[in-house]
Amino acid sequence: MSFNFTEYPILKTERLILRKATDLDIAVVLELRSSEEINKFVGTKRIQNLEEASAFINSCNSLYDQHKRIFWLIEFQNQVIGSIVLHNISKVGAYAEIGYKLKPNFQQKGIMTEALQKVITFGFDKLALTTIEAFTHKNNIASIALLEKNGFVFLPKRKCSTFNYNRIFKLESKL
Repeated sequence: MSFNFTEYPILKTERLILRKATDLDIAVVLELRSSEEINKFVGTKRIQNLEEASAFINSCNSLYDQHKRIFWLIEFQNQVIGSIVLHNISKVGAYAEIGYKLKPNFQQKGIMTEALQKVITFGFDKLALTTIEAFTHKNNIASIALLEKNGFVFLPKRKCSTFNYNRIFKLESKL
Protein backbone atom coordinates (compact mmCIF):
# COMPACT_ATOMS: atom_id res chain seq x y z
CA MET A 1 0.00 0.00 0.00
CA SER A 2 1.46 3.34 -0.99
CA PHE A 3 -0.93 5.45 1.13
CA ASN A 4 -0.25 5.81 4.85
CA PHE A 5 -2.94 8.29 6.05
CA THR A 6 -0.43 10.96 7.04
CA GLU A 7 -1.53 13.63 4.56
CA TYR A 8 -5.19 13.87 3.56
CA PRO A 9 -5.49 12.97 -0.14
CA ILE A 10 -6.73 15.66 -2.51
CA LEU A 11 -7.92 14.07 -5.74
CA LYS A 12 -8.31 16.05 -8.96
CA THR A 13 -10.11 15.20 -12.17
CA GLU A 14 -10.67 17.24 -15.30
CA ARG A 15 -13.56 19.15 -13.67
CA LEU A 16 -13.47 18.30 -9.97
CA ILE A 17 -11.47 18.61 -6.78
CA LEU A 18 -12.15 16.03 -4.08
CA ARG A 19 -10.97 17.39 -0.75
CA LYS A 20 -11.20 17.14 3.02
CA ALA A 21 -14.15 18.75 4.80
CA THR A 22 -13.21 21.49 7.29
CA ASP A 23 -15.09 23.72 9.70
CA LEU A 24 -15.61 26.14 6.80
CA ASP A 25 -17.83 23.46 5.20
CA ILE A 26 -20.30 22.98 8.05
CA ALA A 27 -23.19 24.72 6.24
CA VAL A 28 -22.75 22.75 3.01
CA VAL A 29 -22.38 19.46 4.91
CA LEU A 30 -25.64 20.31 6.69
CA GLU A 31 -27.27 20.93 3.30
CA LEU A 32 -25.95 17.67 1.80
CA ARG A 33 -26.88 15.53 4.80
CA SER A 34 -30.25 17.10 5.68
CA SER A 35 -31.82 17.61 2.25
CA GLU A 36 -34.90 15.48 1.71
CA GLU A 37 -34.28 15.35 -2.05
CA ILE A 38 -30.61 14.33 -1.80
CA ASN A 39 -31.30 11.73 0.90
CA LYS A 40 -34.61 10.28 -0.30
CA PHE A 41 -32.98 6.87 -0.82
CA VAL A 42 -30.74 6.99 2.27
CA GLY A 43 -31.82 5.37 5.53
CA THR A 44 -29.28 6.94 7.87
CA LYS A 45 -30.36 9.70 10.24
CA ARG A 46 -30.40 13.14 8.66
CA ILE A 47 -28.32 15.90 10.19
CA GLN A 48 -30.60 18.52 11.77
CA ASN A 49 -28.40 21.54 12.53
CA LEU A 50 -24.95 23.12 12.26
CA GLU A 51 -23.76 21.43 15.48
CA GLU A 52 -24.57 17.99 14.07
CA ALA A 53 -22.86 18.89 10.79
CA SER A 54 -19.75 19.94 12.71
CA ALA A 55 -19.85 16.72 14.74
CA PHE A 56 -20.18 14.71 11.50
CA ILE A 57 -17.08 16.38 10.02
CA ASN A 58 -15.16 15.74 13.25
CA SER A 59 -16.28 12.11 13.22
CA CYS A 60 -15.13 11.69 9.61
CA ASN A 61 -11.75 13.20 10.45
CA SER A 62 -11.40 10.99 13.52
CA LEU A 63 -12.22 7.88 11.46
CA TYR A 64 -9.64 9.04 8.92
CA ASP A 65 -7.05 9.18 11.71
CA GLN A 66 -8.02 5.57 12.53
CA HIS A 67 -7.55 4.61 8.83
CA LYS A 68 -11.24 3.63 8.54
CA ARG A 69 -12.77 6.41 6.40
CA ILE A 70 -11.82 8.95 3.76
CA PHE A 71 -14.61 11.50 3.28
CA TRP A 72 -14.22 13.92 0.39
CA LEU A 73 -16.29 16.92 -0.57
CA ILE A 74 -16.75 17.27 -4.32
CA GLU A 75 -15.91 20.74 -5.57
CA PHE A 76 -16.99 21.90 -9.03
CA GLN A 77 -16.28 25.43 -10.27
CA ASN A 78 -15.27 26.50 -6.75
CA GLN A 79 -18.45 25.28 -5.06
CA VAL A 80 -19.14 22.14 -3.06
CA ILE A 81 -21.80 20.12 -4.87
CA GLY A 82 -21.56 16.72 -3.23
CA SER A 83 -19.55 14.19 -1.29
CA ILE A 84 -18.00 10.78 -1.79
CA VAL A 85 -16.60 8.46 0.83
CA LEU A 86 -14.64 5.27 1.27
CA HIS A 87 -15.66 3.91 4.66
CA ASN A 88 -15.43 0.73 6.68
CA ILE A 89 -11.91 0.52 5.26
CA SER A 90 -10.17 -2.69 6.21
CA LYS A 91 -6.49 -2.95 5.37
CA VAL A 92 -6.44 -6.58 6.47
CA GLY A 93 -9.47 -7.47 4.34
CA ALA A 94 -8.40 -5.09 1.52
CA TYR A 95 -12.01 -3.90 1.58
CA ALA A 96 -14.00 -0.66 1.69
CA GLU A 97 -17.50 0.57 1.04
CA ILE A 98 -18.23 3.56 -1.15
CA GLY A 99 -21.02 6.09 -0.79
CA TYR A 100 -21.89 9.38 -2.46
CA LYS A 101 -24.28 12.33 -2.51
CA LEU A 102 -24.78 14.99 -5.16
CA LYS A 103 -26.94 18.10 -5.26
CA PRO A 104 -29.88 17.48 -7.63
CA ASN A 105 -29.05 20.25 -10.13
CA PHE A 106 -25.65 18.58 -10.75
CA GLN A 107 -26.99 15.08 -11.32
CA GLN A 108 -27.04 13.44 -14.76
CA LYS A 109 -23.99 15.44 -15.93
CA GLY A 110 -21.30 12.77 -15.52
CA ILE A 111 -19.95 14.41 -12.38
CA MET A 112 -20.47 11.45 -10.07
CA THR A 113 -19.01 9.09 -12.68
CA GLU A 114 -15.89 11.26 -12.74
CA ALA A 115 -15.62 11.34 -8.94
CA LEU A 116 -16.42 7.64 -8.54
CA GLN A 117 -13.79 6.56 -11.06
CA LYS A 118 -11.14 8.69 -9.35
CA VAL A 119 -11.97 7.27 -5.90
CA ILE A 120 -12.07 3.69 -7.21
CA THR A 121 -8.63 4.15 -8.78
CA PHE A 122 -7.33 5.64 -5.53
CA GLY A 123 -8.80 2.73 -3.55
CA PHE A 124 -7.28 0.04 -5.72
CA ASP A 125 -3.95 1.74 -6.50
CA LYS A 126 -3.11 3.61 -3.28
CA LEU A 127 -5.00 1.68 -0.58
CA ALA A 128 -4.39 -1.71 -2.23
CA LEU A 129 -8.07 -2.62 -1.88
CA THR A 130 -9.24 -5.73 -3.69
CA THR A 131 -12.97 -5.19 -3.08
CA ILE A 132 -15.17 -2.09 -2.98
CA GLU A 133 -18.84 -2.51 -2.18
CA ALA A 134 -21.75 -0.11 -2.51
CA PHE A 135 -25.05 -0.35 -0.67
CA THR A 136 -27.88 1.38 -2.54
CA HIS A 137 -31.65 1.56 -2.26
CA LYS A 138 -33.44 -0.89 -4.56
CA ASN A 139 -35.41 2.02 -6.09
CA ASN A 140 -32.42 4.32 -6.66
CA ILE A 141 -32.27 3.71 -10.40
CA ALA A 142 -29.64 6.41 -11.03
CA SER A 143 -27.28 4.99 -8.40
CA ILE A 144 -27.72 1.44 -9.68
CA ALA A 145 -27.03 2.62 -13.25
CA LEU A 146 -23.91 4.50 -12.07
CA LEU A 147 -22.60 1.41 -10.28
CA GLU A 148 -23.29 -0.95 -13.17
CA LYS A 149 -21.75 1.47 -15.69
CA ASN A 150 -18.59 1.40 -13.58
CA GLY A 151 -18.33 -2.38 -13.36
CA PHE A 152 -20.04 -3.06 -10.03
CA VAL A 153 -21.93 -6.36 -9.93
CA PHE A 154 -25.17 -6.89 -8.01
CA LEU A 155 -24.92 -9.53 -5.28
CA PRO A 156 -28.47 -10.93 -5.02
CA LYS A 157 -27.60 -13.38 -2.24
CA ARG A 158 -26.04 -10.71 0.04
CA LYS A 159 -28.46 -8.85 2.28
CA CYS A 160 -27.88 -5.56 4.06
CA SER A 161 -28.26 -6.12 7.80
CA THR A 162 -29.19 -2.47 8.45
CA PHE A 163 -31.74 -1.60 5.77
CA ASN A 164 -33.76 -4.35 4.07
CA TYR A 165 -34.36 -2.21 0.96
CA ASN A 166 -30.62 -1.82 0.23
CA ARG A 167 -29.00 -3.80 -2.54
CA ILE A 168 -25.29 -4.61 -2.43
CA PHE A 169 -23.00 -4.19 -5.42
CA LYS A 170 -19.35 -5.26 -5.57
CA LEU A 171 -16.36 -4.22 -7.62
CA GLU A 172 -13.16 -6.25 -7.47
CA SER A 173 -9.69 -5.13 -8.42
CA LYS A 174 -8.48 -6.50 -11.72
CA LEU A 175 -4.98 -7.05 -10.31
